[in-house]
Amino acid sequence: MKGRGVDATLAATATLTAAWPVSTLLAEPTWLKGTVALLAVIALSGIGARLLALRSWQVLMVQLVCAVLTASAVYGQGHLWHGLPTFETMRVGARLVAEAITTGQAYAAPAPTTPGLAFVVGCALALVALAVDYLAVTLRSPALAGLPLLIAFLAGAANSGSSMPVIFFVAAAAMWLVLVARQGSAVLRRWATTASAPRTPVRANFDAQGVHGFASIARTLGIGALITAAAMPVVLPHLPPHFLTSGLGRNVLASGNGSGTVGFSLSLDLAADLNSRSTAPVLEYTTTDPLPPPLRVAVSSFYESDEGVWRPQRVVTSNPSGNPVVPEKTGLFSDVPKKRFAMVFNRNLLHEPNLAAPYPLIAADLDGVEWAVDTRTQVISVAQRPDSYAASYWRLEPTAPMLQRGTTPPSTFDERFEFDGERVHTPLDLDERSARTITALSERLTTGKTTAYDKAMAIQQYLRASGGFTYSLILAPTIRDESGTGLDPLTNFLQTKQGYCVQFATAMVMMSRAANIPARMAIGFLPGTSSKGTWTVTASDAHTWPELYLDGIGWTRFEPTPSRAAPPAYAIPAATSGTSAGATPGGDATAAPRNSPIKDLDAATTKDGTTADVGLSPASVLRWLTRGWGLVLLGSLVGLLGSLVVPTAARWRRRRNLRSARTAAQRVEVQWEILTSSLGDLGIAPAPSRTPRQLLAYYQRAADLEGPASEALGRVVQTLERTRYAAVGPSPDSLIDDARQVLHAAAATRRPGDRVRAALWPSTGLAQLRSAKADVVWRVRAPLRDVDDVVRHWLSHRH
Repeated sequence: MKGRGVDATLAATATLTAAWPVSTLLAEPTWLKGTVALLAVIALSGIGARLLALRSWQVLMVQLVCAVLTASAVYGQGHLWHGLPTFETMRVGARLVAEAITTGQAYAAPAPTTPGLAFVVGCALALVALAVDYLAVTLRSPALAGLPLLIAFLAGAANSGSSMPVIFFVAAAAMWLVLVARQGSAVLRRWATTASAPRTPVRANFDAQGVHGFASIARTLGIGALITAAAMPVVLPHLPPHFLTSGLGRNVLASGNGSGTVGFSLSLDLAADLNSRSTAPVLEYTTTDPLPPPLRVAVSSFYESDEGVWRPQRVVTSNPSGNPVVPEKTGLFSDVPKKRFAMVFNRNLLHEPNLAAPYPLIAADLDGVEWAVDTRTQVISVAQRPDSYAASYWRLEPTAPMLQRGTTPPSTFDERFEFDGERVHTPLDLDERSARTITALSERLTTGKTTAYDKAMAIQQYLRASGGFTYSLILAPTIRDESGTGLDPLTNFLQTKQGYCVQFATAMVMMSRAANIPARMAIGFLPGTSSKGTWTVTASDAHTWPELYLDGIGWTRFEPTPSRAAPPAYAIPAATSGTSAGATPGGDATAAPRNSPIKDLDAATTKDGTTADVGLSPASVLRWLTRGWGLVLLGSLVGLLGSLVVPTAARWRRRRNLRSARTAAQRVEVQWEILTSSLGDLGIAPAPSRTPRQLLAYYQRAADLEGPASEALGRVVQTLERTRYAAVGPSPDSLIDDARQVLHAAAATRRPGDRVRAALWPSTGLAQLRSAKADVVWRVRAPLRDVDDVVRHWLSHRH
């Protein structure tokens, strides 16, 4: 039992190690304290339950109850009754889950560690810890425990948005190998105790040297596999990335290691396929802004519907190497509250003439490199690539009344026309091929909305949350009519509801224009990830987003793309009822300001963009369970319940047989039948012999029993023998503990697959299900047989 305590500690440590990547998803480590408490309680309660010699399922139930009580105490303080959870505690848990869902939809990693996210992360890792402890310690199957550990690891690694340091994988894999090694060494030591008749001196020395030889080989293979898995991604060549046609961001050397410069395509092809994501670094910068905005490289107002691409616009007016940049020319009123921040770029691999900069700009210093800026769009062009530069910008904090201002009528918007050669394109031009579809959809979404901001929010929420759209790097096939003509790219996206950032941004630009809101496309990068005060932007951070013109604020960023970037604080639905938007139009794309989390956990957004009172209603839960991770959870729950059908049937049949046994001798026979069938489930064939002593010799040899387990089997067989041949046999209750000891010892010598099959697919359960099926069939056919007899009787009398 001392070894079980060590195993339980290792299992909890392995779970926490596998969850290490979760730290990259949350901004603050406040979730760790509650999670560690839950894992410690699960480990300690499991140790105590096993000391009481409870059955495996009873140990699991004790751990589950203790975990629920601990979670209630940690996350439901103030809502307990003498330390026990109440209905109010359940409502608090529901609100925390709703908060976590809302935060997960509004923020990208690293997200603020809200109480809801801390609660969900802690409870999810507690479930993983329960599964790991049950498999690795209670059932002694640490190899299977690798599955829940892998789930915990991938949940963090797959959502981080960037490659993980190798130490995350090495630590998790090493802890799993330790669990497997402890169980494997116990099995290997049994080889030296197997009864054998050595014929040569070499054969006789096998027990002394063979076990250590096999253990050494196993350790070598495990360490070799771990090193290979960690080194393989470094050794294998990286294929060149494909972003948007020639790429929003591409490593020219196609190595993915950041050794070359990065190009930037200003033509956004709506039909292009983003097949791969490069982690090549593009920019490195420092800033005092804790929530830096995305970095713009280009702006376009001209969408070419025939090809489904955005074309770069010609710079109309420029300010050659001039400072300061005048933000008022972008439509920004002086009464908008704002704060000044600066970025210092220490590394720049973006090809000239492009330069990434925050918006709206105040000033820029390119260290002597000639540059020009369009004072209307604030797009900077450089004569050569600067290795380093600096830029200062405003973080705007418009209030709710400012956001609710009207928009400039189209007739007075002439000074903001965009030009492309000799053609004139305005931020109000619609795509001719999809104009009818776009206009009808925009009118439906903005009905009853009186301000440009409310209309923009309704359009964003439709694309981001309520319209059923899915973010995917692979576009859906083009829909064709009866004549074989395919839909235009934008209409095809609105029909298939599958695309990436370009499709979402284009749809919002066109629907906003249909609602008489000037709109354009911005091309650039997300702010990247921070490490030790330095922000790193990679090629995979390339992104597009719509900019809408709001009076008094100017060109304002919105974010309709789900699962890619979070909207600014003012564009989160809960912000519509606040007194302040709390952030700049160039607000953070990875996390909203800390002073603007969801203020009302019961408030949510309806399809038209308004707030409504919802909790965990059946409809919302059903919607969550039928998409994304909810669908995975639902499938897992169904699979779990399905896996319990056969074991439950086996338990019911065994208990029924015990209750139906009237005499002590019959109960002993039933107990013996349960033991032999359980051994058969482990792969030990039924004994061909008949006498109890022959049965004893057979099972001792076949199950590799020794010591206390062998003695326990001897007592079981002795009880069986006395029951059969003596006038008065011992009590059948004495068999229970001995039979359980025999089964545990026999299971320890079996392969993990045999133990899993015995637990999930017992022959007794299959027999019970077959019997139940036959009974159901008989009961269903009985009325039919009665009808058949009546018909036959009637026909016989007629003839």
